[in-house]
Amino acid sequence: MIWAYPWNAPRLAISAYYDAPASDEITADEMPVHPLVDDHLTRLIKRSGIWKPSDKVSFAEQVRILEFREPDNTSLLLRHDYMSVIREQYFDDSRQWADSPAGIEQRLAEQPFFIREVYRQKIDWLRKNREERHINAFFMGTVKKALLRLEAVRAHQTARDASSSELVTYWRTRWTHLAEYSKREVLTAANQIASRVAEMFETECNALKATPATIKDDDLFWLYRHLGNEVFGLRVTPPLWRCTLDRLSVFSSILRITSPDWWGRKLWRMRCEWRENLFRAIGVIHKKRMPYVSFDALNQWQEQRRKNRDFFKAHELVDEDGNVASLENMVNASVSNPAIRRHELMARMEGVEFVAIDRGDEGVFLTITCPSRYHSNIHSGHQNPKWSHASPRQAQQYLCKVWGRATSALKRRGLRPYGFRVAEPHHDATPHWHALLFMPPDEVKETIEILRDYFTKEDRTELGRNTGARFKAKKMDPAKGSATAYVAKYISKNIDGYALAGELDDETGKPLKETAKYAMAWASQHCIRQFQPFGQPPVTVWRELRKLNNQLENIQKEAGTFKRGAQMLADPAMDAVLAAADVGCFASYITRQGGVLIPRELYTVRIAYEEAEEQNDYGENPKKIFGVFSPLLGEVSLICTRLVKWKIRIKQATKGDARSVSAVEASAFQDGPAVPWSSVNNSTGEQEIAKNEAVNAPPVDEIDSTLPPEIPDFDRMDDKARRALLRRLRNHPPERRNHQISSTTPRQKTKGEQSFTQAADELVSNLSKYAHSIGWELSPHVLRRLAAGHVVNIGGKFYQVDHCGNVRQSKPDYGTRARNLLQRFNSIRKLQHVN
Repeated sequence: MIWAYPWNAPRLAISAYYDAPASDEITADEMPVHPLVDDHLTRLIKRSGIWKPSDKVSFAEQVRILEFREPDNTSLLLRHDYMSVIREQYFDDSRQWADSPAGIEQRLAEQPFFIREVYRQKIDWLRKNREERHINAFFMGTVKKALLRLEAVRAHQTARDASSSELVTYWRTRWTHLAEYSKREVLTAANQIASRVAEMFETECNALKATPATIKDDDLFWLYRHLGNEVFGLRVTPPLWRCTLDRLSVFSSILRITSPDWWGRKLWRMRCEWRENLFRAIGVIHKKRMPYVSFDALNQWQEQRRKNRDFFKAHELVDEDGNVASLENMVNASVSNPAIRRHELMARMEGVEFVAIDRGDEGVFLTITCPSRYHSNIHSGHQNPKWSHASPRQAQQYLCKVWGRATSALKRRGLRPYGFRVAEPHHDATPHWHALLFMPPDEVKETIEILRDYFTKEDRTELGRNTGARFKAKKMDPAKGSATAYVAKYISKNIDGYALAGELDDETGKPLKETAKYAMAWASQHCIRQFQPFGQPPVTVWRELRKLNNQLENIQKEAGTFKRGAQMLADPAMDAVLAAADVGCFASYITRQGGVLIPRELYTVRIAYEEAEEQNDYGENPKKIFGVFSPLLGEVSLICTRLVKWKIRIKQATKGDARSVSAVEASAFQDGPAVPWSSVNNSTGEQEIAKNEAVNAPPVDEIDSTLPPEIPDFDRMDDKARRALLRRLRNHPPERRNHQISSTTPRQKTKGEQSFTQAADELVSNLSKYAHSIGWELSPHVLRRLAAGHVVNIGGKFYQVDHCGNVRQSKPDYGTRARNLLQRFNSIRKLQHVN
């Protein structure tokens, strides 16, 4: 069939499974072109000088390229103008929603569920109980303002506009919806981003024809800067981005930005912060609705705490010797317990106050607030028109930055205050500080003037003459109360609300007992440190010394050499610090450490660190606490406080060969020398071994006691064989026979005697040989009690056989302790009767 024009002919459909034949393509050569147009295009091609006569480029391709290389860019300008018109028309249409109640309602319906739900009940109530004009007024007033603020906040919650990275190009449209993601969606995005960054790294290494082991340092640093720019475009700061780098740190940083876990934590934190700022924008977080945090953040915080408690209850700690301790008791006995945390803060605050009194210093109480542009709502709860859409975390960063500059200015003038600062939220979640400073009386005026000048410098015109809205200073009056009394309320209201029944919060008007959980959820949500001392010795040394004293006291009591008040450390200065920490006097601890406002290297006792034996997921050997030492004495004063290596495992139904220990006993031995990050090792290797052994172990009633067991070699026995032997010793069933009881019937064997097999007799024989080798004369009954795992008194000391068959010194059993306690009571009664 003959067609009038080539483009009238039918063409194949576009498909991904085959390519259309070249003969079916319509090119410029096949188009009927007027000869004058052809001549004009030929002259333009020659005039451009782009191609040489020898270049094999089709005429149609030359015309296509020439269109974009015209001297005056006429066609490009036309295209740009056209796109600008389309863009403006789009924005004009998008702005029209705010002109009518119907448009606002439609705009609200397009928002995610957690935004729509804020106004749904109010709108439903208005439609049932009010006229149409009231509904329209609500839409044109409250809802319109909230949606406009919402769009302004979302403009800051996008990928960086100046960045032209591949990640930004791919994620730009989806990044504005990050606050709407669920936890599963965040983790999915983290996996995708980590995979793309890893692919970029591999592609660049292939382009450089190098491997991670052979790549040059210059190429490696350039590659990390390139990958860092990709990450930075998504508003995530790469690790060590502004630090001096070496080869190992660069590899660790690359492992982080290619790790889905690292991205998952970063993105989830960003998602929570962005969503919380959206709630602030629409007017959810203020004194009349939800103070400090949103319902979403509060529920998330409470759910996380519930999961943590369930984890603590379902897991336990086990050390290298098989001793087991309750993980839940450990947590409750640490500063993670709000009551213990409050007690420690009060003790530290009281100690600092005693030191200030001894030095003759004067106390000043400060209240520091951010400028109004950091507040989303004013004091009445209404929206603040000056809000710059800053988040609470950005407001906290502002306070820290100004505090650093102000203290640097004080230091240049020789002014060095010390004390505490407490961060707590306003009703709209904006942080403010309460600081308690101590300083000599003649330095109070100058110090306050410098601090006031720095904290009121930004947006100074909005304050006028009254700077009290942003900075207040009040001298301590001993007649009205101590400095600790000033801070006690702020400590309690931000932890657990202890002893605040009946008192109301000045910010929200609600009971302080109820708002304490909101304050803790707020600090967790925005990663804000609530309490921070300055100018004092570190509290970590205080905690390690208290742990060390418990260890030394237990050792001396077991050896029978303990004497209350006696010196425990060889160095008198270190022993004085140890004694101050043990009695809980923070003032004495500060004094024995050298006082306040001294450099760290001049403290009497400091923390000693060591590198962990196990690497983390990023190829690093992190530093962990080893113990304490004195900088004045050097390495000879090094004392280890982390004696035992604990591992977390799922609670076992049967303890097996593990000997339970109390939280008080195990707290003195937390953390071992091979723990990689925290106070415990999260390795599950031993857990899997124990689980497999428990599954594969035969039932007790299926053990054939008539078969003579193989006599093992205790010196060459591995851990698995020892555990199996001990399990057999403990679980072997006694022989049950029907005996006729008469005067001539021999005595039946006790259960302890019946539970021993030939292997048990071999263990008793080995124990007997060991006892003779060290000069012990033990009866067969004592040997059998030792082999059965009992605590035995030998020469006034108590011993026990561990799961490896070794004799170790132990604490007396509960029966012996009870008898000793009763004897002491009887002795005291006799003395009272004599007197």
